[in-house]
Amino acid sequence: MFEEILVFSAVGIVAGLLAGMFGIGGGLIIVPVLIGIFINLGFNSEIIIHLATGSSIACIIFTSLSSSNAHKKKESIDFFQLKFVSMGIVFGAFFGALFAGQIEGMILKITIATFLAFIGVQSLFNIRFMKTDIIVSKPKSVFAGTSIGFLSSILGIGGGTFSVPYFRATGLNLTTAIGTSAACGIPIAIFGTLGYIITGIHIELLPNLSIGYIYLPALIGISMTSIFSAKYGAEIAHYLSQDALRKLLAIWFIGISIYMFLL
Repeated sequence: MFEEILVFSAVGIVAGLLAGMFGIGGGLIIVPVLIGIFINLGFNSEIIIHLATGSSIACIIFTSLSSSNAHKKKESIDFFQLKFVSMGIVFGAFFGALFAGQIEGMILKITIATFLAFIGVQSLFNIRFMKTDIIVSKPKSVFAGTSIGFLSSILGIGGGTFSVPYFRATGLNLTTAIGTSAACGIPIAIFGTLGYIITGIHIELLPNLSIGYIYLPALIGISMTSIFSAKYGAEIAHYLSQDALRKLLAIWFIGISIYMFLL
């Protein structure tokens, strides 16, 4: 177990940096890397994808707390929008996790990889599908939060891939959109984790040291280091240009998508 935690700690360093830089909660590195690690550990193939997504979203509780705190100090969180979006996230994240438990693992993996490729290309070429800016209102914000929470929980991510473009469409600059997105990762992770625990609590194929679809050595190892590295990622985000952030994010999405397809 000690060796496993060391490996997971290394993953946490990178995940935390990305969480702070991009407001993505770290899930876009945690999920695919955990899938590879769980395969090498010989876990049952039927539960690997769900165990990876569940463990990832549990880790995001800590990366999001750390990165959002760093962004708060930089005054780059829009609390007015955060309040209403979070109302929807609570329900969306919980039911998204319950829904994910019913999806076949291979289908879930292909869905994640395809989504990452799509978002990567969209980010690389700076394609905006929302031609007009969104006028913020409570119903729209709650609906957006429900959708963001639901999809993010299924994918085991902190929601930045959905919430950053949404907040940009509402008129926020990229840095504030990233900071507000990082804060959204907290309710996504908390209620998504609860859903993954409930949906996996009676699965007999899970390895020892699991609580539902949460693998405790992964949670401990990744969380220990990611909470420290996330604040440095947030610092980097404030020193890079908006264009550089966008291109780095796009390259990351495309690279991870290719990796997921090859697994």
